[in-house]
Amino acid sequence: MISREFRRYYTFLLTCSLIPYVPYIFPFFPENILGFNMTGWAWIMIFFVSLFKLFNIKNISFPSQYWLPWIIYLVINLIIDFSFLGLQLTLQYILPIIIGLICSSFKYNAISLIWLFKQFLKLCILVFGLFIFGFFFRDGYTAASASTPMLISIYVSILIGLFFLTKKIKYILYYILFFMIPFLDVTRMGIAAFLVILIFHFANVKLFNKLLFSFFGIFIVLIVFNSKGFQEKTFHSGSGKITDFSLNFYENDEINNNGRQTWRLALEPGLIAKPFFGNGPRNDAQILIIASNNTIKEAHNDYLSVRYNYGYIGLIILFYGIIFTFKDIYFKVKIVNNNYSWLIGKSILTLFLSFLMFMYSDNILKYTIYFPNIFFAMIGIFYSLNKNGLIQIPISKVELIKYD
Repeated sequence: MISREFRRYYTFLLTCSLIPYVPYIFPFFPENILGFNMTGWAWIMIFFVSLFKLFNIKNISFPSQYWLPWIIYLVINLIIDFSFLGLQLTLQYILPIIIGLICSSFKYNAISLIWLFKQFLKLCILVFGLFIFGFFFRDGYTAASASTPMLISIYVSILIGLFFLTKKIKYILYYILFFMIPFLDVTRMGIAAFLVILIFHFANVKLFNKLLFSFFGIFIVLIVFNSKGFQEKTFHSGSGKITDFSLNFYENDEINNNGRQTWRLALEPGLIAKPFFGNGPRNDAQILIIASNNTIKEAHNDYLSVRYNYGYIGLIILFYGIIFTFKDIYFKVKIVNNNYSWLIGKSILTLFLSFLMFMYSDNILKYTIYFPNIFFAMIGIFYSLNKNGLIQIPISKVELIKYD
């Protein structure tokens, strides 16, 4: 029911999402090896495994027509202004698309999908356990505190979808449990993304449920906003009112933006000088290193980074892929004929929202290990199910199908 090839690839994909946590689990393990940290090694390994596999697959159903312009534009820019860092960025941006292509080539049945969901759950439980251990027993030192909510948000979207599919309250309780990660760590965009998944999940189609979950979400917002940790991290004065809060933290002097205003100002001359085609792949790193006294080389805003490196043209091409993939899935999920396609499709649509949110506050396009790889794998799964359907399994195997 589950091919060895299928099991191997997905096990390796999920294992690579765990590799960045290795130095945290084993403190004696080096943070960097040959100039790359564990996150770097993780994406490099899955890239080469995926690239090799890409040339040995058939029946691809991933919507490559929406993402080919982005790939071509990235490669052209790399050829024009080649650098090692530019090559690294280009491969990181292309990697999730390659994974989506590969995952769309597999055929899926209920057993293989449930196996995959359970493997992902094991990963999330392990990461959650590391968080609890670090927060309570290592003086609040948690692993990958800014990136972990990205990874967990994927499973949270599936949990909320499962609630609307099964009406089992336990999935809401699981959501609340995982919500402790961004809440206790005061990861503000992580908190916002979790709340958007709860309130605006595309599986929530009934008006009463929309209103109920909106009120539930507002209740959580008030609790979070008035918590001591959120107040102290968000406002320079240590406290503030909701009227003091703004999504545009770049222009709000009351809000602590963790230096993002400085990084934006550093990039501004380049944004103005070359607005259409940008300054070349990864040329933002040089500016940010100088502006931060060699401590920062990320803008922590993918919109800024893409604009600086690839210009408005690059940003438009990227959005072309995002918008048309979203639109295509939105209409396809309306006519699916099985619960698995419905659950995955609705969860993907919701995750597009959190994807765009994380792009505003971080470098999620580069953090392929934590979000894009698995997100695009889900897109590939959906398109395979849409093309091939849910492969039927023998009646004798039905009793094995259980997802709790």
